[in-house]
Amino acid sequence: MGTIGLQWNLLPGAVPTSTRTCRDNTMGTTDTVELLSLLHPLPLFRGLSAQEMRILLAEARHRIFQVEQLIFAQDEAGETCHIIIQGRVRIFVIGEDGRELSMRILGPGEIIGEMALFENLPRSASVVSLDETHTLELDQEALMRCLRRCPALALSLLQALSARLRHTTEEAEGLASQPVPERLLRRLQQLANSSGVRVHDGLRIALPMTQQELATLIGTSRESVNRALVRLKQQGAIRVEGGWIILLD
Repeated sequence: MGTIGLQWNLLPGAVPTSTRTCRDNTMGTTDTVELLSLLHPLPLFRGLSAQEMRILLAEARHRIFQVEQLIFAQDEAGETCHIIIQGRVRIFVIGEDGRELSMRILGPGEIIGEMALFENLPRSASVVSLDETHTLELDQEALMRCLRRCPALALSLLQALSARLRHTTEEAEGLASQPVPERLLRRLQQLANSSGVRVHDGLRIALPMTQQELATLIGTSRESVNRALVRLKQQGAIRVEGGWIILLD
């Protein structure tokens, strides 16, 4: 697999100021209607009435981040959270040795940055957009008002956070117990489920990345990922075409 795709090597403090700039849309009537149509299908909002949805939109700011924009950085003060309504983001941390470790890739219906608001602590990780990403941004007071006024949203948020915790636990168990090829295949299956494009013999993972970036997602080295890709190709689990990984049926 060649070195192609997004260069996920943004480090806190090393990102140009311009990359932190995003569009801040004031929501008019048309924008509100469009956002409601995007929000209704998402699991986080399925239990909300139209009135509860409008309460949320009245409290939130519509943000638009371009590709590879840093949304927030590890260790900075946590003042807002974001609900993703369109696009994808990558969560990553920088270890004491300076190396980057990708934690998760999140998409529509996920909330990011809420831990810092609940705990009044600095950000525990950095978040960067992978596509043009639209979010609803809420500060701490706005989030608390929404949760008090919309019990259904509070319940949905608890369910989402519980699911994320369960996923994190399962990921940790997999990293500890599975060989690299199995860990890589499991991660590729997750990526295919979230960003796969159907081709004649499988799903093409429509998320460009390098072998090093794959390595940070499963906690191993680039060399180990290279060997694991070769083994998965030999087993008929994947093929690589034009630099894209295709998970075979």
